[in-house]
Amino acid sequence: MSISIGTFWFIVAIIFGVGELMTTSLTLIWFSIGALLVMFLSIFIESILWQVIIFAVVSIILLVIATKYLVDRDKDVKYNTNLQGIISQKAIVTQTIEPYETGVAKLNGEEWTAMSKDETRIEAGKLVEVVAIEGVKLIVKEVSEELLEGEPIKENKDSISKEIDIKIKTSK
Repeated sequence: MSISIGTFWFIVAIIFGVGELMTTSLTLIWFSIGALLVMFLSIFIESILWQVIIFAVVSIILLVIATKYLVDRDKDVKYNTNLQGIISQKAIVTQTIEPYETGVAKLNGEEWTAMSKDETRIEAGKLVEVVAIEGVKLIVKEVSEELLEGEPIKENKDSISKEIDIKIKTSK
């Protein structure tokens, strides 16, 4: 039993297509497309050597172009995570932050490991602003209470807003 060369390239395309379905890398699909192209070209090109060369060249060119396009495009995408929403929020220090060491700050009802941005001591009970996130650590700076007195604090469901309101009222 022998199969035609067109059928052979169709089977190769199916194998690469199924392989692509089992991965998430978008790599094998280009070889599947190359095999489909050679399947149609096999009507005009009888030489197996030329078919293999065309398959390899087309597949690799598609892979390089697609990878370059997708990688370059992905560099411009900024992934929005919940962590980005934490930056510039206010928190209360619950465990003193020593210079070059970590402490604990409470933000939105959750306790976070925190470190001072300018490596200064921040006492427990002080109000801080989140300026960055490094791994699972908040990088914070102390917020002057005089600045807060002029800022309107919005009432919302977050426990941190209530803590800030209490702190401001008790400091007056």
